[in-house]
Amino acid sequence: MNLDLILESTAVVTGILCVWLNVRQNIWTWPTAIISSILFAIVFYDARLYTTMLLQGLFIGISFYGWKAWLTGGPEGGILNVTRLPQRTGLVLLILACMGILGFALVLEYITHSEFPILEGVTTTLSIIASWMAARKILESWIVWIVTDLIYVGLYLITELYLTLLLYILYLGLATRGFYEWRTSYQKSSVPHSLLAADDPLDRG
Repeated sequence: MNLDLILESTAVVTGILCVWLNVRQNIWTWPTAIISSILFAIVFYDARLYTTMLLQGLFIGISFYGWKAWLTGGPEGGILNVTRLPQRTGLVLLILACMGILGFALVLEYITHSEFPILEGVTTTLSIIASWMAARKILESWIVWIVTDLIYVGLYLITELYLTLLLYILYLGLATRGFYEWRTSYQKSSVPHSLLAADDPLDRG
């Protein structure tokens, strides 16, 4: 079997497992994400998707952050519960998204000469934001992932990474399920909604 196909297949399997564990709020999602990111970095390098490749390095960092946050980021250093996106945080993320998309697109266009600067700029920025939101267990992270996955499906169709394309189609389904499961978890939480809304993750880093 072709080595590239084996590598991509392994990356796909670990990617699916990572998202499924995330949906279940299982802490093992983070070490699995680290392994998956390393494998995908190699796949994207071969496909000349350089910014998407570099993004995997950031994912590894966010995975370590999420690993710690899920274990100790809750009240009094306990387990982190699902929360909603505070308005202030949402506004900051929107501004950062606009800046990130523009910045990445310019770099991709004039420095790396990417074939798809705008698409890669959008997916890179949204992936970073969604990953950070997931690390903080913010419910709306799944909505950002759904939008991002839709764009990735088009990108991987164009670049003929068909196994990865199938992965992101599956991600769409998992992200939808994740949203509903996390919403149920949030609704069942014993923490008063008013306290959750006031708990802005930007204040805690």
